[in-house]
Amino acid sequence: MPANLNTSFLPLPAVHSTVPGVQALPSSIGLCLSGGGSRALTCAMGQLRALDSLGLMDKIFAISSVSGGTWANSLYTYLPASISDADFLGAPVLDPSLLTVTGSLPFALDQLPPNNLGTVPLGLGVLSDLGEILKLKFEWGYPNSELWQGLIGHSVLRPFGLWSPDPNHNYFDQHYFSWTENFLKLPNGTLARNPSLSTSDFYTVSRKRPFMVFNTALFNDDTTSADLVPFEANFMLGVRQPFPSTQPTIGGGLMDSMAMTGAYVKDLGNNDMLVAPGKRRYSLADIVGSSSAAFAQELEEEHPSLNGLVPRYGYFPIASRKTVAEKTFRFADGGSLENLGLNAMLARGVGRVLVGINTDEALGMDGNEIIVSSDLPPLFGLQPYVKGKGYVPYSQDPGTGSVRLFRHNQVFPTSSFAALQRALWARRQAGAPVVVRQTLNVLPNAWFGVAGNTSVDILWMYNDFVPAFWDQLTWEVKGAIDIAGHLQFPLYNTFTMLKLDTVAVSALAHLWCWNLAADWRPAAGQPSNKEVVLGMFN
Repeated sequence: MPANLNTSFLPLPAVHSTVPGVQALPSSIGLCLSGGGSRALTCAMGQLRALDSLGLMDKIFAISSVSGGTWANSLYTYLPASISDADFLGAPVLDPSLLTVTGSLPFALDQLPPNNLGTVPLGLGVLSDLGEILKLKFEWGYPNSELWQGLIGHSVLRPFGLWSPDPNHNYFDQHYFSWTENFLKLPNGTLARNPSLSTSDFYTVSRKRPFMVFNTALFNDDTTSADLVPFEANFMLGVRQPFPSTQPTIGGGLMDSMAMTGAYVKDLGNNDMLVAPGKRRYSLADIVGSSSAAFAQELEEEHPSLNGLVPRYGYFPIASRKTVAEKTFRFADGGSLENLGLNAMLARGVGRVLVGINTDEALGMDGNEIIVSSDLPPLFGLQPYVKGKGYVPYSQDPGTGSVRLFRHNQVFPTSSFAALQRALWARRQAGAPVVVRQTLNVLPNAWFGVAGNTSVDILWMYNDFVPAFWDQLTWEVKGAIDIAGHLQFPLYNTFTMLKLDTVAVSALAHLWCWNLAADWRPAAGQPSNKEVVLGMFN
């Protein structure tokens, strides 16, 4: 490892709508893949499969993801050139009546193509995860603070060649991650400024892909009243907007991802700086593990011997890099702050966004109130639904516990929430895919660096039971799905159903591909599933 790293940084003001090269064009299209463990990964596979089959992936500017959505996003983005997208995403079947329990691909639910994204949930689960954690701890000597990242490396990234434990470096992966090889080789680029490094030191993007945004969050201190601030990563990472009111100051821009965990040394001019590297290289397993740290928190609470499992990393702010030293922060699952990854898109000024609400919370009614996923109300300044209280505005009550952490999330007028509730419920009542298009005014949000005072066109893609899909399946296929999904299809529980079998994975992915790409229409004269999606790209 070189004595010091010559890395780049990008300083950003609190609201950066006018910073050249940072904001997207208003015509840009984004895709958000929410958190939700294996269910979210599988929904994402079906959504990516549909968009790919419609020839739309090249039109997407960026993919923003959280937790299980980041499992899918990271693998899709960094997929080795030796693995085809057809194998990784699977083939579309847009007539559900053709699906079978056994037989041949792409129709058989009990099979997945080689190197398929859907194989990841097959290897997860409490017992298998604990077994791998114990191996890392007792055979390889991992400290508790590294175990979750090692598990993610082994179980999510390793099958796709994106985790390489090095026995010469305490079995830690020695790869940084960046953009493409050509990006690394730019004049005055990463390799030119660090001649001791080569492309083999990095995981790189090997084919044309949307820009990636992996979302996590960090606690601004270790007190019980701590707040979470948004932290994002690609080949640059950090807290975009400055938080001068925190002690110490946090954020203020992004830095080269290989500088993470390092200590600031000095500025070199031209937005370059010298950084003393940390104890080990910050790799894909670190950001993917941080983005999905809710599972680490769950394991830590259930198994006291794993205390300290939640990731901690050294980080220094760009805004005050010369006066504030590196400090170790506790990181949290991105969904502990904003589970859709939408606010990261709005901070970039993306004008059209497809949002996968890949939830396990079915739409429902309580009296006259429509109940929606807890991910949605905070975007409108409302607490998640509480029986007997309804949707309480954060302006009246900041909330407690995890609900309190969502109080900074509002980016849309509260008055627009009821229209979304009604539209989602109408689709569910009609038995159609719960896919709803809505244009919303965007409010300024300093916590996420959203400039606001504009509008965004959103296609909400809500995971719920779809009678129109289900009714086309044969009785045998329905029975197999019910057994595999423990009668929970498609709302597999985030924590108790981390392990899924092939039938459960295949069924959910086929559902979401059909929801977005099929020619099926709710009624004569109404747009088909495919036409609704294509309308976002016109």
